[in-house]
Amino acid sequence: MGAGRLSGVGVFDFDGTLVDTLGEITASLNCVLARHGRRSLSEAEVKILVGRGPQTLLHRAWAATGKSAEGRQVNGLTEEYFAEYGSNGGMSRPYAGVDDGLRRLVQRGWRLGICTNKDGATVRKLVRQLGWDRWIRVVVSGEDSVRKPDARPLRLALSRLKAGRGRHLFVGDSGVDRETARRAGVEGVFVGYGYGERDGTEERFFGAAVELLSWMGRAGP
Repeated sequence: MGAGRLSGVGVFDFDGTLVDTLGEITASLNCVLARHGRRSLSEAEVKILVGRGPQTLLHRAWAATGKSAEGRQVNGLTEEYFAEYGSNGGMSRPYAGVDDGLRRLVQRGWRLGICTNKDGATVRKLVRQLGWDRWIRVVVSGEDSVRKPDARPLRLALSRLKAGRGRHLFVGDSGVDRETARRAGVEGVFVGYGYGERDGTEERFFGAAVELLSWMGRAGP
């Protein structure tokens, strides 16, 4: 890239930002809970627990349904969860307008990536199944670096996208994502249709994916 060329880089969180995976997460988690004699959790309850990766999800779910789990037990439960998640595929759906919106952003010159605490194998598989690997160049997951809200995974995504001069955005649906953008010194965008809650500190807020992607298309890279 030439030193004077501007580049628009948009990095997205995954669950609750591009794709509605709450049903898949809830079904997989409840299979593990049931196997260990724990009560099932509703989607509303699980929505509060997600945000810092699968291990944190299992730790929080165990605390919400009885005696907490620690250390090696959490690791084992997480492996069980991954196995269940693999068999509960097909429930995730992109939010309305995301397919067309990503295509249009790439046409406008944006370079796109994902930065998520979710496991990378699951995210990359779903990106391929959705056909988004045509548009999304980089996926940085919880195993590739430390986890959000540390700034390093977002910075790694920007580096792999060869972000130079220009507009750099990080789009997410949680307080973790807001904090990640702040720590990385990147313009943060919050979406209110996912799993997090608005707290009034957002630089930019959108209530629907169509609104978000239309704005990015108009704003340009």
